[in-house]
Amino acid sequence: MKFVTKLGLSAASAALIIGPLLGTAVFFEARSVLQERIIYEQVLSARSVMREIDTAMYNAYQNVSTIAADELLAGYLESPDDSAGESMVEDELEEREGLTGPWDALVVFDASGRVVFAPKWLGDEAILSAYPSSETGFQHAMKGEIYYSDRIIHRSSGKPVVILAAPVYGRADPHEVVGVVIAHYQWAAVQGILDHVDPLAKVHLLNRGGAIIAKRSNDTFNEEPIPPVERMTTESENAGYAIASRHTHGEGETLQVEAEQNGVQGYRGHGWRLLLEQPLDKIFAPIRKMAMETALLVFVALLVLAGLYGFIGRRFVSPLNSLVSGVREVAGGKLDSKVVVRSKDEFGELADAFNVMVDRLQERTRQLLEAQNELVKKEQMAMLGQVAGSVGHELRNPLGVMSNAVYFLQTVLPDADEITKEYLNIIKSEIAVSERMASDLMDAVRTQPPNLETVGVAELIAQILRKCPMPPSVSVKLNIPATLPPLRVDAMQIQKALRNLIRNGVEAMPEGGTLEIQAVENRQDGTVAVSVRDSGIGIAPDVLPKLFQPLFTTKARGIGLGLVVVKNLIQANGGSVKVESEVGQGAMFTITLPCDGGGIQNLRGA
Repeated sequence: MKFVTKLGLSAASAALIIGPLLGTAVFFEARSVLQERIIYEQVLSARSVMREIDTAMYNAYQNVSTIAADELLAGYLESPDDSAGESMVEDELEEREGLTGPWDALVVFDASGRVVFAPKWLGDEAILSAYPSSETGFQHAMKGEIYYSDRIIHRSSGKPVVILAAPVYGRADPHEVVGVVIAHYQWAAVQGILDHVDPLAKVHLLNRGGAIIAKRSNDTFNEEPIPPVERMTTESENAGYAIASRHTHGEGETLQVEAEQNGVQGYRGHGWRLLLEQPLDKIFAPIRKMAMETALLVFVALLVLAGLYGFIGRRFVSPLNSLVSGVREVAGGKLDSKVVVRSKDEFGELADAFNVMVDRLQERTRQLLEAQNELVKKEQMAMLGQVAGSVGHELRNPLGVMSNAVYFLQTVLPDADEITKEYLNIIKSEIAVSERMASDLMDAVRTQPPNLETVGVAELIAQILRKCPMPPSVSVKLNIPATLPPLRVDAMQIQKALRNLIRNGVEAMPEGGTLEIQAVENRQDGTVAVSVRDSGIGIAPDVLPKLFQPLFTTKARGIGLGLVVVKNLIQANGGSVKVESEVGQGAMFTITLPCDGGGIQNLRGA
């Protein structure tokens, strides 16, 4: 047998043995990575739901505390004969009851346990002893403690509630408790949070003893306790997962993900646990698909290699060297390498097949990288969504206080020296910047549905320019035809989006320039395109694709959410936004919005 024949047979045998082993190793490694990613996403989802429940309960806790801290209420409880004060307190409590909650009951007791105010009654009786379930909370509150119960079933209504109680301190003696605010928080609010969980999952909210206290609204309720999951922990000690045979989906194993209650600030919770159960055959379906595709790809590659090696001869030794060199380069990670074989025989076909396989591998690698980047973005938005509500709330309150303080100082110090006035204006400007950042943070993760109305383009632009003072070095050029049809949009949202674009345009021209705003009608699509062009430094080509990514910014100050807010608001109104720029030639942002009569539906169908 000739050497080239032995070489061919040996290579074919090696390919038939090593190929499947290599394919198997690659598959198991990829499967492990993908499985870990899927499990991590499920753990993150469970923690997010538990955090949302904690936030809802903390808001109820904070609302009751705020109602109890009302000075009018404290003053009336100290002087109950004040009829005018009684009317004012009743009106304020009615308003607070509508703005907070949701409550099944909201009652104010005096220190003797007598009902003084009841925006929502507990029952027909006006004394505390008639409501045993609320007595514990009353006693804690009379000791100066803010009380919150576990989930209980209200005796008279039969509805599940959480009882909260907060002390009302007197104004004359701030250490004396003169009354108690008791509220019954509707459990349906927690139920509503569970209703939005992935429909493929079974979701259970358990108390400290393992009893089920909440499920989805359409799930059957089972009082049988569920023991804690014997789980593998993640990087967070209060969450973990396990693969178990106990299930609620029928035959087969399930992925069980558990997250423990952490509480928020003063609300520490009652040791609740959130349990998500997903059938493995559903959640790991992408892994099975990848296994089939990988096996098919390896099988086809082996068939091609075995067939070609059978025809190896002396004149194929040189092409074989080229193939070996190309394979080594690809194996070393150089996926853009191509095998060049000029022969028209089987080796030429093998080289072509190999190059196609490398192209597919490059494409598959690109898809995996895109999927990974998308997962990272989702993680960022999930984390941003978790903190946006609390951060936005916590920032706006102190910023509002500081803004009021500056206004008060400017009012009481009209004759202050110029340095004091200058510093007050600087503080006022920085507060406005901080408020805009907090607003952008909220809008980036929670875009409200648009309140559509008919508004003219020229009127909309004029209102925006009145609210956006221009530096003396920047001139504004308008090209808004009077014949433009009106828009059908949420005027407040579009104003905010255009203000962001105009502000960016002005900031892009630190040395001054021209800001051009023009509008053009597209009758075929039933839309109007509004463009904002500046004569600034322009945007680098490598930056353009990243402009609308969350948390990306090229500014020294900012959090990288301005253009994200613009995109979200424009898309919410049925429009689109694009950018064109050349370095040194300025930038132009164009938003396309539906005309009145075209509607969001017509625009999307176009």
